[in-house]
Amino acid sequence: MDLRVVIPVKPFGEAKLRLAPALDPAQRARLAERMFRHVLRVASTAFGAANVLVISRSHDVLAIAATEGATSICESEPSDLNSALSQAARFAQSHGASHVLALASDLPLLQESDLAELARHGCAIAPDRHSRGTNALLWPANLPFAFGENSFARHLTIADKAGVSLQAVHRPGLAHDVDVPSDLI
Repeated sequence: MDLRVVIPVKPFGEAKLRLAPALDPAQRARLAERMFRHVLRVASTAFGAANVLVISRSHDVLAIAATEGATSICESEPSDLNSALSQAARFAQSHGASHVLALASDLPLLQESDLAELARHGCAIAPDRHSRGTNALLWPANLPFAFGENSFARHLTIADKAGVSLQAVHRPGLAHDVDVPSDLI
């Protein structure tokens, strides 16, 4: 399987707004950047930086990705998460990838072993710890994305309709994302 990792990243100043009760804007931006750098480093170590695509509207995010050896893709405007991932998947396909691993940029506990476990499967999904959201999705590059509310169930439905066997992978490093103040560790 020819695989590319796709990390979609909001501009740091726009990220983690639900953490406003606990962190001021500068703290939220720094946290978003630290978590992104961590996820990028782990993905680059696990799969090789040349196999990591970072898609964002932020030139700062794209510059970090390029400095670390990842491919930077400027997100088309206007865009949402699913269209950004579709744009990156089309790019990956045009460069020979049959599958993409969409990976959240806010996984502070992520380890290489988490990504290795995902990669053991032809297609895999890692839900958040509430089993509602999707934090990682190893997916055929030609299938649509359904991130947003209840994305875990929606991705399972898409896979089922496409005849794709999707393995759920439950690991702390993949399940713990940071969205609200109680997620801060």
